[in-house]
Amino acid sequence: MQTTGFAKRTFIIGIFFLSGVLFSGVARAQASAKIQGILLNADTMSRDSENEVVDLEGNVQIVLQNQHLKADKAHVNLRTRQAELTGHVEIVSPKTTVGGTAATLDYENNTGVIYDGYVQSGPVVFSGALLQKVSEDEYYVSNADYTTCTNCPATWGFSGSNIRAELGGYAYIKSSFLKIYSVPVFWLPYLIVPLKSDRQSGLLPPRLLGDPDGGIAFSESYFWALSHSTDATLGLTSYDRRGLKAFGEYRYMLNENSYGNLTGAALVDRAFSDDRRVLDYESPGNQGHDITRWYAKYDHYYDMPGGYIQRAQINVASDLQYPKDFPEETFNYGDPAMDNRVSLTKNSFANHLSVDTSYYINMMQSDPLASNENAVHRLPEIRLSQTQQKIANSQFLYSYNLNYVNFARAGQGYDNMTKNASGERFITSNGSTDCSAPGDYDANPKCPIVRDGVFDPNTDLLRTGQRLDLSGTISRPILIGDYLDLLPSISYRETDYEFNAGDDRSNARRYVRASLGAKTSMNRVFVSGDDPKADKYKHEIIPEVIGTTIPWLYHPSHPFFGTSDDPDPTFYYNDFLSNSDVFGNHGVQFDYNDRIYDRGLITFVLNNKIVQKKWVGDNPEYLQIASFKIFQSYDSYQASLRDSTRKPWSDLTAILDLRFPQFQTYSIFTYLQDLQVMNVNSRVRLSNEFGQFFQVQWTRTYPSLQPGQPVVTDIEKSRVENYTFGAGFQSGYLNFMGKFTYDANWANTESKDKITSWAYVAQIKPPGDCWAINITQYLPTAAKTKIFVDFVFNFDGTTKPALPPEILDSYGF
Repeated sequence: MQTTGFAKRTFIIGIFFLSGVLFSGVARAQASAKIQGILLNADTMSRDSENEVVDLEGNVQIVLQNQHLKADKAHVNLRTRQAELTGHVEIVSPKTTVGGTAATLDYENNTGVIYDGYVQSGPVVFSGALLQKVSEDEYYVSNADYTTCTNCPATWGFSGSNIRAELGGYAYIKSSFLKIYSVPVFWLPYLIVPLKSDRQSGLLPPRLLGDPDGGIAFSESYFWALSHSTDATLGLTSYDRRGLKAFGEYRYMLNENSYGNLTGAALVDRAFSDDRRVLDYESPGNQGHDITRWYAKYDHYYDMPGGYIQRAQINVASDLQYPKDFPEETFNYGDPAMDNRVSLTKNSFANHLSVDTSYYINMMQSDPLASNENAVHRLPEIRLSQTQQKIANSQFLYSYNLNYVNFARAGQGYDNMTKNASGERFITSNGSTDCSAPGDYDANPKCPIVRDGVFDPNTDLLRTGQRLDLSGTISRPILIGDYLDLLPSISYRETDYEFNAGDDRSNARRYVRASLGAKTSMNRVFVSGDDPKADKYKHEIIPEVIGTTIPWLYHPSHPFFGTSDDPDPTFYYNDFLSNSDVFGNHGVQFDYNDRIYDRGLITFVLNNKIVQKKWVGDNPEYLQIASFKIFQSYDSYQASLRDSTRKPWSDLTAILDLRFPQFQTYSIFTYLQDLQVMNVNSRVRLSNEFGQFFQVQWTRTYPSLQPGQPVVTDIEKSRVENYTFGAGFQSGYLNFMGKFTYDANWANTESKDKITSWAYVAQIKPPGDCWAINITQYLPTAAKTKIFVDFVFNFDGTTKPALPPEILDSYGF
């Protein structure tokens, strides 16, 4: 059943009457008349002029106002403006199609009663034993059924004792049952469903979910269209073991490019208080009590006048295990910290200014209810920078960067450290047991951290202070012929520190860096055909050499940079902060900006790329479809030190990026020359136009050598190697995709579960494309299985597209 327009109906009726006139001598004549602006046509017609009554029988068709009426019989009272229709009744208007076994209509007021009938408006169909048409767009239906699934028979629908339907508004259903293939499966005392495609308030389909800790849960939510630019979702989730959780989400649009989203949830968790993760750290007197758990997440982006942009990212939770128990809410499972940032930036053609505050919640603590006093925050951080600009009218360019950060935390501004018998430093802890292992302070509840309030520069680590970093660069691009580009530059950098503990609370670092880059390009263009708009491919080879050196450096020693006499040890490009810095003599700085890299470095780069030019209509479109980059560095400064623990040649790295319509890969290969092994991170994906795909990701990482640390004897056992396989397909009634991660390090016999994580999404689509069931189940690494069942109904009649393969990335491992 489909609704047609009034113009189309009028045209068909006109042809019908015309054919009746032209071929009246061949076919059986039909009676037709136009009375009081009403077109009447039937096999037989009789009129009582005195009582102003017309009776029609056989193939009855009546056109009045915006409606086309059909029936087997009709009795029209021209005086009372009423029509009684019987047998195969159909009433078509520009908005609706109404049908039934019989009907009584007041065609002047557009009201009436339809028996054993239905009303269809677009994809919406509701039917019942008795339909009362109380206005042009409003109906009352008894013993009613409602659906937007117009395939026959309807695969889903709602039934109710009564329905009040407002076309273009809502349908209000009392004592409603959700029916699947006419089988009642769920009862609701009252239900409001939309009869329009616009954004509108109403109950959303229910959701089933479950996990081993929380048990089976049922969730129901309400969508609230607050205004044209704001809306909200409010709901409740009832867990079998945890209890009742309330949740909500508020969304808004400030302008075309500005938006925000606030989400949160809270529950009194009956199961979490008995969790071993809590019991190990709770005192006996506090054990056994229900724990209130909550989270709040806020994302805000405001594009303001004058080039200002205001951003906010808030992500907080009641305990450190909340992101692990509910990863689909906080979306930071496995992260070392929960980031909270608020910033204001000002961008112009050549300058950037920003004021940023960052508050971090330390997730790397075993006690789920631990305080956050040991986390270090950036409160605030100010950046001012300028891109390269000409100096007067010369060919010289200059740029500068200024960065100020205040590193702060709620607890003590430094960590009390102790050296064990091996000379390794670890955070000082005290307890009834031996707490000399580096990780005892956190993993062992009986080893609380000691904060004595006295800073020892020989062992303790400074964690708070202020840093002002200023750098400026002057460069002069040089083009030699059409083949060689040179870019010499010289820069000065000064970093000043102010610390909050110790006798020596200030330090400064100053140095000059010089660099020279040289590159050339060789290319060739290939054409796929003789057509002027045939695809063209440009293959370009770009060799490049970049040399940097620090001819002058001033930096007095300070405990912040370690206990050795050299405040600037030889750091290589991959020497980032790690546990070895805590245990060793270099110390822990704020971030990598406190270290000096590339004191004498020559980097060799060879880049190959293929760019495709194709025409889309009359517009050319360019796409880089292939790229292969390989590079390696030689550290001349490190070579001059003749350090046997480090080699001057860096690891050899290659990056392959291919983006073809049905084949994509992004792969990074790094050859570790010290270990003579290769790190790999490679992803390959095959797909076709039918929605089928297969992908595999190979990740292999060997532990890198650290200066001053013991060499790993069994590198094969210590490596991390995983294969992640993923696949998916689409069909008429089932869309399915899934992936799993396999631990491929067969040398590590301590690893028992070789399948470390997995996920799948199944979308079941009954015939008719009008509803679906989405089943999602996944197991994150070192966590427990979770499952979600969502019902997706097409209330607006629009067929929902299949879930994209990228949805699997939402369940990160």
